[in-house]
Amino acid sequence: MKISSKLVVGALGAVGAGAAAVAAGVAAYALSSPAEPANAKLISDYDGPHDDDVVVSGDGTRLHVRSWGPAGGPIAVLVHGWTCNVGNFPRQVEHLVGRGYRVVSYDQRGHGESEPGAFAYSTGVLADDLHAVLGTVVPAGEKALLVGHSMGGITIMAWAGKYTDEVAEKAHHAVLLSTFVRDAVPAFAGATPLAALPRVAPRLSQRLGDAVLGAPVKLRHNRIHTAVLRYSALCGYASCGAVRYTEDMVAACPPDVRGEWGHVLANADVTDGLQKLAIPTSVAVGQYDHLTPPADAELIAAELKLTGHLDRFAVIRDSGHMLPLEQPEKLNALLDSIIEGRPVTAGAPGSASDESSGLVIPIASESPGAAGDPI
Repeated sequence: MKISSKLVVGALGAVGAGAAAVAAGVAAYALSSPAEPANAKLISDYDGPHDDDVVVSGDGTRLHVRSWGPAGGPIAVLVHGWTCNVGNFPRQVEHLVGRGYRVVSYDQRGHGESEPGAFAYSTGVLADDLHAVLGTVVPAGEKALLVGHSMGGITIMAWAGKYTDEVAEKAHHAVLLSTFVRDAVPAFAGATPLAALPRVAPRLSQRLGDAVLGAPVKLRHNRIHTAVLRYSALCGYASCGAVRYTEDMVAACPPDVRGEWGHVLANADVTDGLQKLAIPTSVAVGQYDHLTPPADAELIAAELKLTGHLDRFAVIRDSGHMLPLEQPEKLNALLDSIIEGRPVTAGAPGSASDESSGLVIPIASESPGAAGDPI
């Protein structure tokens, strides 16, 4: 047998063993996960007064835009993640409106009430859509706080790469939550029993990852699907309310849209955009994020540190990928520290010596507002 054949057989054996371990793990996780209690406290979307509008992107695609808060207030634009919609940030919207902000979010194309568009999905399309929204909701002479979660973070970086000249014109600070800059598949595989596969068989690993992320599977409300969602998108500390809210959002996304964007994300590389994000930028990730692990956030923070634009970096305790839903108070405390230009410890719930501290593994920075201690 040739050496190459041995490698192929070995790789396939590793895939089979890993896949069996994943399947067994999911089954065990599903059987051990408690059913949703009848009196579980569920999460509801922010129900404050809002305006619904339409912004037309460059290719004619109509995007649904929702705004809350006073029209003359400082502007925050929240960009949701893959398979989600404008409901991605219920507690952040409520919190920022309470601070007097005009909060804007929009359904990424194909999600929520936005049209899918007629052209192939790409990171360039994400950039075009954000460009169109910012051009409509951020008046000349004003700048917005940009917050992107998951694919929303990819959107901000892609926008910075394609519309570099308007970055400093339209935004004063960017917050990248639970996202990645490149190599999504190896990072995701690293959080499963298939962790060695990208090193042993990188091409096969990439094809498998692309197939998994791009699979147009219809989400069903059963214990197996809930277990897969909790493991990949949330964590064991997530409340039943956060799990159900996430399930409902993901189920509302058309399977073909989820699959097409999954293919884009599996192969995305927005390093160029990250390097051109020339405004203060903060990075945060959940401690138990399996979709975009802390290693992804560390890579982003390292790139930003090289360009001199890293403001603060934090790993949020007891959270998975759905950080805005799993740990809303801790994320709001981080946003407050950014808005007020102070270290995250000041005025936040908890202290450096408190076991309930929310931010861990802070990275030193020369920026005045950098996180030097946990919340």
